[in-house]
Amino acid sequence: MSPKVLARVLYNTFDLPIESPISLHRAVLENYSRFGLIDESYPALIPSLNSSVKGILVRNLSEEQVSRLDEFEGDEYERRTVILTIEDTGEAVKAQCYIWADDLKRLSDADWDFEEFMQNRFKQWIEKEMDEIDGSKP
Repeated sequence: MSPKVLARVLYNTFDLPIESPISLHRAVLENYSRFGLIDESYPALIPSLNSSVKGILVRNLSEEQVSRLDEFEGDEYERRTVILTIEDTGEAVKAQCYIWADDLKRLSDADWDFEEFMQNRFKQWIEKEMDEIDGSKP
């Protein structure tokens, strides 16, 4: 998850607060692949032998923050315990990851591209999120 998306979900800001206890670490998840979804801007992780996915390990989340992430990810994903490797240290650690649990027919044929999302889709995603928040106010 992008640090900006994480900040938006957890703190309703665009950046993690300096005083936040959360730490971010580049990590690799082996035997999984990441795909785009048809007509969506977000990705799906699925088990896939001999593949790997680079991402971010988020440490020091509170139970409330994990609940917020669960709500954000919704029923399309299942939170599972996985083993991943921290890039800087090579340390293998247990972590929880949101794995695609919805219909595989929704997957596109292409890998999901983080850089493309940040350059071309992040602004749209934030605007949609803000509209949903503003629309829910009385």
